[in-house]
Amino acid sequence: MNIYESCPTFVTQRYVIRLVRREDAPGLLSVYRDKNAQPYFNADNCTSNFRYTTYREMRECVDMWVWSYENGWFVRWVILEKNAPIGTVEMFRRDDGDDGRGCGVLRMDVKGSSEFDDVFDELLDAMLQPMHEHFGCAEILTKAPSFAMQRRSSLKKNGFLPAKPMRLKNGLVCCDYWSHRA
Repeated sequence: MNIYESCPTFVTQRYVIRLVRREDAPGLLSVYRDKNAQPYFNADNCTSNFRYTTYREMRECVDMWVWSYENGWFVRWVILEKNAPIGTVEMFRRDDGDDGRGCGVLRMDVKGSSEFDDVFDELLDAMLQPMHEHFGCAEILTKAPSFAMQRRSSLKKNGFLPAKPMRLKNGLVCCDYWSHRA
C-alpha cells in the first residue's frame, strides 16, 4: 500500500490518530502556542520553529502539511483525544545526508500537558511497526532532547537507542536522536 494514496488511521484506547485536515487548524493552535510544549518540538531542517500564536499562522502551517502529503513529502497525522487535538505525529523517509542512511524520521508534537511516557507508549504501540512497513525503512529516528525525560523513558521502553548525530546535505548536524530498528 502506498501511504500517499491511502493513509491509515490508528485507533488506540484513548486516541484516534488520523491524517491532518485543514479544519484541524483551530484546535491545533492550542498545541502550537503552548509555551510548555514548544521546547520539545523538532524543527530540525524545517522552515519554521512550529511556534504559532495566531490562527492564520496555524492555518498556513496545516495547509503546508496537507500540500506536503498530497505531493508525497511527508505524512502528518493529528492526535485526537475525545475529538480534541492534543498534538500531531509526522513521518517521512530520509535518503539524504553524507552518512548514507535511508531511514524514517518521526516527529511527535504534543501539548505540554500530554508530555508523558504513557502517551508516547500508546502512540508508539499503535504506529511504530506499521511506520517501518509503510515507509520501507529498517530504521526510524526520533528526537528527544536531554530534558525530555518522559519521552526518553518511553523510547527506551519501546526499543529505541541513542543514535549518532546526523549530518544533512546543507551541513546541519542534528543531535539528540534515538533509533529504532525493525
